[in-house]
Amino acid sequence: MDSVEHIALDRLEAHPANANRMPSDRFEKLVAHLERTDRYPPVIVREASGLGDGGTRYQMLDGHHRVEALRRLGRGFARCVVWDVDDEEALLLLATLNRLAGDDDPVKRSALVARLRETVGEEALAARLPETKERLRALLKVHRAVPVPAAAKPVGEQPVAVTFFLLPGQRRALEGALHRTGRTVGGGREAALMRWVDLYGNHDEEEAARAGD
Repeated sequence: MDSVEHIALDRLEAHPANANRMPSDRFEKLVAHLERTDRYPPVIVREASGLGDGGTRYQMLDGHHRVEALRRLGRGFARCVVWDVDDEEALLLLATLNRLAGDDDPVKRSALVARLRETVGEEALAARLPETKERLRALLKVHRAVPVPAAAKPVGEQPVAVTFFLLPGQRRALEGALHRTGRTVGGGREAALMRWVDLYGNHDEEEAARAGD
């Protein structure tokens, strides 16, 4: 594992090919975060000879904005990891380190923001997170709109399929009877069938009981 070194900020140089730029509002949030926590991923650098006054100097491959924020705060050094890479690899790293990142799942991001709001508050979140106030409100709406899944029913209470076979004429008669019953009881086919069970199922059990007496 690469060890972390504390390198003086005046020994760090930006790579001239660095193309990554951070919007000013997000940069201000980065400055506030570093001032509040002093926590950040180490800056990735490589040794670069001939860049300055003869001492060891370093060229940044990732973390330009972190270093800029530390300078703004008047810090003297940055936590860095030194990689041994040539010019070609340095360019590849510049093109990838700031771009290879996953995308948030909106539902999970909204749940995370909602949990943070409970303890931090919406105003503080807007000041600390990369999202604008409008984006945070949109995420919170997503969270409120996501239904909470119902608890799974026991196996014995799960719906089951009932299959039987009819001739075409019998099927038409059944469908017509189900439709008429459904209109009466105010439900669909399932409600109509259960109405028949209520009417005739108990009656058959009573007949069977009398026959056994």
